[in-house]
Amino acid sequence: MKIQGLFYVAILLGFCPFAIGQVITPREPRWKQLCQAYGFVLGQQTSLEMIERRFPDLAKEARRSLVSFNSTALGESAKGLESELSRMFGDKWPKMRAKMGTDLPAEIDEKLIKKEDAKMFFDEVISRGKGDLPDQIGMTLLSAHPRYIDDPHLEMTEGWKRTFRTKGHAKSKGVDFSISIPFSWSKREGERPNIIQFFQSGAGYGPIMCSLIVGRAPSPTPTKEEWKEMFQPEGLKHMIPSGAMFIEAKSLVLEGSPAGVIVFDDTARRLDTELRMRRTQFITVQGESLIYIQFLASQMAGVTESLDELQKKNLPLYFAIVNSFVFNDRYRND
Repeated sequence: MKIQGLFYVAILLGFCPFAIGQVITPREPRWKQLCQAYGFVLGQQTSLEMIERRFPDLAKEARRSLVSFNSTALGESAKGLESELSRMFGDKWPKMRAKMGTDLPAEIDEKLIKKEDAKMFFDEVISRGKGDLPDQIGMTLLSAHPRYIDDPHLEMTEGWKRTFRTKGHAKSKGVDFSISIPFSWSKREGERPNIIQFFQSGAGYGPIMCSLIVGRAPSPTPTKEEWKEMFQPEGLKHMIPSGAMFIEAKSLVLEGSPAGVIVFDDTARRLDTELRMRRTQFITVQGESLIYIQFLASQMAGVTESLDELQKKNLPLYFAIVNSFVFNDRYRND
């Protein structure tokens, strides 16, 4: 088989551009998501303050549980929530916050708080700081964490991640692999053929998207030499779509298999809309399947950073995600 044939198949399977509509349309505005998470944190604080007033002998435990939560990454994120809401609403935010602070106590009858329930609530607050809270709230909180916004890879290196596994997935073509994604990233099923899963930073509102793609290698299966040639920089460079701007490519090894990464810019167009994107595509092979982990950075509405700035900031995270990749069927104890 000619190596050009491999390039063509790779383009079909892994490099077909996202339609602009596939750059996730959120279910609800970001401000609603932020307000729900902010209300959760504010409600927790209000409840603890009520417990202090109703049971002075529990004041020390109430403060201890609040400090425990606030000292975690989830607690630290509350400041980020308020900062983002303040930027969104400007002069309206102080009144909105004051109203939330008034409405929440009005919804809770302080006289109905029982002492035993209060003690159990302390444990719950501490547990929440460790991640035992609704996923959507946790995702939103972490998506606003100031340090994670500045250094995205810290979220995973500090342990806030979740693992996705392809075993049994209809589009996995029998390939069983796992990969870890930041906890704050949203996920949904891929809508296109071969796209298994689609993730987006910022709890579904961020500028970074990731797709997991599995496609069949051409038949007959390429030889070792053909695979080797495909994953060389020159071979990878030939994969980029027509009209795209090549940036860089390099050979890698992933889970003992030949692999490569290629970076290029292209533009998605739909009707009169254009969206400039930076793609970073990791590719590897197992058996007769090609596996792609594709990251896409876009200058969507509200994003002030250039593609170069987004790339520089997020590249360590891309490598952290790909470094978590595991072929599960190569290990007996899975």
